[in-house]
Amino acid sequence: LVMKATAGPLLALFLPAARDARDAEPVASQYETAKVERRALVLVVEAAGVIEPTRTVELKSKASGEILELGADTGDTVAAGALLVRIDPRIPRNRLDQATAQLKAARAKLANAHSQLGRGEKLLENAWINPADYDQLVLDTATAESEVVAAKVAVEHARIALEDTEVRAPVAGTILSKRVERGQVISSPTTDVGGGTLLMAMADLDQVRVRTRVDETDIGKLA
Repeated sequence: LVMKATAGPLLALFLPAARDARDAEPVASQYETAKVERRALVLVVEAAGVIEPTRTVELKSKASGEILELGADTGDTVAAGALLVRIDPRIPRNRLDQATAQLKAARAKLANAHSQLGRGEKLLENAWINPADYDQLVLDTATAESEVVAAKVAVEHARIALEDTEVRAPVAGTILSKRVERGQVISSPTTDVGGGTLLMAMADLDQVRVRTRVDETDIGKLA
């Protein structure tokens, strides 16, 4: 475009030509396209909290004594029945041997009482003993039978006490904390009024929960 002034030199103005509308970038290319589909709208609530197991097991030993072996440490994953702690078994083993010997003696005494009772029956039939003596033989046999039962119970208790020297994992899980060391002398909760020595704490971390504080306005968004 050339303009001529009324006075003075000519003033020339050069204006760029307008862009052809056909050269402009298509408007549709400025947006991302997607296929229309029905989906869930997810709202996120952020909150700080603590992740913890749903159930924690505290392990104590029914047996007292010195710890000879530790089978797991903090952070270890153990299977159900795995040996975790072994306690000195000498005293429980000696008690089991003593109870077993007493059971043998009680059985021998019972066998002798049955033999005496059999003889007494024959003597009573022939009137060689009076009924009072026979009644005493019956009482001796019953007493021997009760001693055998008591000896069996003592053996069973001694065997359980020996088995209690090995503390095994009641369930599969992860050792959260270990409270004892090898060589430490522990007490049993069955004999200690203080509750006994806590050995370990374990939990199954496959199922956990979160303890957190959530704003009241966000509670409705949780599911």
